[in-house]
Amino acid sequence: MIVSAVDYARRTWIREINPVPATWILMMTMMSLSFWMYWVSPRKSWTANIGVTAGVLDIAIILIGVIASNIRYGTLKVAFDATQKRCLAGGAGVVVFWAITDQPLVSYSLVQCIALIGYIATIKRLLKAEKTTEPIIFWIAILLAVICAIYPAWVRNDPFSWIYIGRALPSTVLVIYLIARIKKRMNQKTEE
Repeated sequence: MIVSAVDYARRTWIREINPVPATWILMMTMMSLSFWMYWVSPRKSWTANIGVTAGVLDIAIILIGVIASNIRYGTLKVAFDATQKRCLAGGAGVVVFWAITDQPLVSYSLVQCIALIGYIATIKRLLKAEKTTEPIIFWIAILLAVICAIYPAWVRNDPFSWIYIGRALPSTVLVIYLIARIKKRMNQKTEE
């Protein structure tokens, strides 16, 4: 996952891809909240919920690369769409809920639901997209990392990890499918 994040940042740096900073800020916010809520729970472990631990590092590398690239090219602007704004507001609401109830598992579950809403917005864009420069190898690496996270979740029987895997696995598979579909259409148009 970390190698794929470095590659993603590299592709951004050389303008092979042009990701939107707001998307990665939202992802970093949700993953950081997930990590924080997990880490203050009594079940915390560096390995049991390795998907979230690796995810925070992965997204941090990408976010730094996206911001640095946009600064380099003088294109840094952050504009959140309506769904992203609602997700950020929902994340803030979950933090308040968590502070009041001291229920990290429930709060963590709510953050994963918000992350799923963010993925749904991405999926909607991919369903309408005619072309994409998104590297499919990056998403395959994420899928492999999520699959690798199943074993520690199983061994430790960690509910936080199972919630993360339950959200990440199907959403990542769907994103890969949609990117592959777009790339196939792009190749067919090129051949015609």
